[in-house]
Amino acid sequence: MTLNQELFKSLNVLYVENDEKLRVIFSRILNKLFNKVFLCSDGLDALEQFTQLSNTPEKIDVILSEYTIPSLNGLELLFKIRDMSKNVPFIFITQETNIDLLLNSLRYDVTDYFVKPINEYEILKKIEEACISRQEEDEILNYQNEIEEYFELINKVAIVYTFDLNRTIIYVNNFFKELIKYDEDEILGQDYRCFFHNEMPKAIIEEQAQILQGGNKWQGKIKYLTSIDSVFYTNCTIIPVFDENKKIRKYVSVNFLTTKDENDKREFKKRVHLDLKETKRIYAIAQRKIDELNNILGSCSDYEEFKENLDKVQKINQNYFIKLEELENRLKVAKDKYELLTVGVNKKINQISLITSEMKSVEEKTSKKIVTVVEDIKSKDSLIVKIKNEIDIKGSKISDLEDVLEHRKTQIENKKAKS
Repeated sequence: MTLNQELFKSLNVLYVENDEKLRVIFSRILNKLFNKVFLCSDGLDALEQFTQLSNTPEKIDVILSEYTIPSLNGLELLFKIRDMSKNVPFIFITQETNIDLLLNSLRYDVTDYFVKPINEYEILKKIEEACISRQEEDEILNYQNEIEEYFELINKVAIVYTFDLNRTIIYVNNFFKELIKYDEDEILGQDYRCFFHNEMPKAIIEEQAQILQGGNKWQGKIKYLTSIDSVFYTNCTIIPVFDENKKIRKYVSVNFLTTKDENDKREFKKRVHLDLKETKRIYAIAQRKIDELNNILGSCSDYEEFKENLDKVQKINQNYFIKLEELENRLKVAKDKYELLTVGVNKKINQISLITSEMKSVEEKTSKKIVTVVEDIKSKDSLIVKIKNEIDIKGSKISDLEDVLEHRKTQIENKKAKS
């Protein structure tokens, strides 16, 4: 398998080794692969170099260290490094096989532990894996910071609140508190729907509940009622948030206030609706009048006079029909403009949904990484057992050698006594 040389050329390595011969040989290999290699034979000197380079372009990306080094031993150096950086890869290359040393190094989050004589390829491969893992962690952290900044921005321009599976509000931002005219302790713990206006259709609320319970996003318009009996309208998107087991943990509701034009159009629609009702009422009255006149016409001799009155009523009726067509055309134009204005808001809501999906993907990646770490720990546990078994075998061999030496000693003494 080939190594990622492009990655290595971007990394700086701190190599701490008190064996001068090994330090020279292995540093030649490192210098061919890495951007810069800093050599130390002393633990305190290594710590000073790491500290001095921390905030420079030459900051250390990975540390290789022997355990038995002067001033600070390898474990003490690891402890000091972890105080300054929790995720810089730190790899032991040592002759020590002490179980306590191995356990303590694991306790201080050592990246890996290699026993001399070293296998250069295995060490380089571990450096590659550790640095790629660190890059992924940094990318996740940066992404989370971007998401936090993005939601902080949304908090300033949007109404945001979250609620649990029981529909109980567990978080509310300041913008919502300002609009709804309730204190935070009056909002938290309440069913989020209790702040809806009582004119909200039950069919929409039931549809919303079904969509959310199915783990899907809901979008629509909400009418809210404040504590002072005023109202405001929002374009609302409610998004389910999942845990690592893909179960719904909570819901996030993001609302954008509708514009003044939209409110004016809403009022205009009401007026048009009332005008249509009034026109139909007038038309019904006019039709009754026409029917009455027709009946009278049939029983009257003065036909021309009644015909003239009938013509007047028909002209009035035609004017009402013209007015009705004008109102219907105005209503159609208003509807087209309203749909055009909502396109921009819907785009923003779709962007929020995309970011939430990406967060979900990041959570899944993090879960996979945790599984990898657990498997790595299990492999180290097996190494510990293997080392212990080897120690037991060597102890048994030493005991056998002692028995052989005692027997030989007895034989020699017996020969001396005979002679």
